[in-house]
Amino acid sequence: MVCIGIIMAILSLVSPNVYLLGENASWIPVISLVVLIVGVFRCIDALASETSQGFLYNMHGGILDVVVGFLVFLSTEGGEANNLNLLIVGYMLTQGIYRNILLSVAEIPNPFSNRLTGLISILLGIMIWVDWPASLWFIAFSLSVDISFRGWTLIVMASSKHK
Repeated sequence: MVCIGIIMAILSLVSPNVYLLGENASWIPVISLVVLIVGVFRCIDALASETSQGFLYNMHGGILDVVVGFLVFLSTEGGEANNLNLLIVGYMLTQGIYRNILLSVAEIPNPFSNRLTGLISILLGIMIWVDWPASLWFIAFSLSVDISFRGWTLIVMASSKHK
């Protein structure tokens, strides 16, 4: 997830307007498919979880990822950033707030990485909400950064669990 997020973030900065899926769009359709696939894997991880805490955390995030990835993919036909703003803002704020609330309830190894990822999601969601750079490339960049930081958090959690 880290590599995919970094590559997509760089591509959305270097070449923001791309001809994808038969129309002139940004990288949002590809990133929404990545979010959808990550959501499916999180749901599978929830079913394989041994604790109810892990099940609830992964199932909530997985369902949110699947629904938002699907809705974003279907709503990229018009190419308007305003159509996606509220959906992406809700997604980013929900993910960020949920990660930070989870840290106060769950026993997660190395909570700093999870808290940082949540704060970055909240910050990017607020930046999209206030239309700071109101364009599709920033929405694609924000989703890519969120994906890469989520991958980094998983790597840090796995390495701290291994010790």
